[in-house]
Amino acid sequence: MSRATAVTAFGCHAETLTGADVARQFSDMPFAPKDVFEVVVAARLVAGVRVVVPRAQLDEACHASLDRLYATAQQSGLVLDGPHVVIYRDVHPTQCTVDVGVGVRAPFTSIGDVIPMETPSGVAAMTSHRGDDGGLADAHAAIVASCRISRRELAGPSWEVYGPWQADPAQRRVDVYYLLHTNDAEQALVS
Repeated sequence: MSRATAVTAFGCHAETLTGADVARQFSDMPFAPKDVFEVVVAARLVAGVRVVVPRAQLDEACHASLDRLYATAQQSGLVLDGPHVVIYRDVHPTQCTVDVGVGVRAPFTSIGDVIPMETPSGVAAMTSHRGDDGGLADAHAAIVASCRISRRELAGPSWEVYGPWQADPAQRRVDVYYLLHTNDAEQALVS
């Protein structure tokens, strides 16, 4: 993670690593290192669908959930206003529970399986992925590796925020976040 962000802004007790130290630690990893930062994120209201799905069917389940979400919004007048969001609530080797959502302009009551929910909030490790979704796993792996190197403990959910759709896969952007455990001093900064 960026030392300037992680150490000064959040008072981490991680050792300071030079660029060469990080390069050596990443050299054995099967992905290109990405810049990973610690950020404070606020909750964002989304209209979402929660699904429990085999991991092998995650892409199809996310697309089907978005189709249901947009159809429900069109039929009910729910105003969607924001990026697509996938929140990983409970992930196991063969199955995961995810919330698939889209930002909304105002609070609303549940409409069938479309429910109001919020993105996680607090201190998170974050990186951006550019390109097609095939390389998205590298962004997740970079955050996990960076947290391991800086001795930061993951706090549960992770999530992806998708940028505007681009026909050219090289122009696509997905921001990936992992919520982090915080100490008392960090919690005071975000409260």
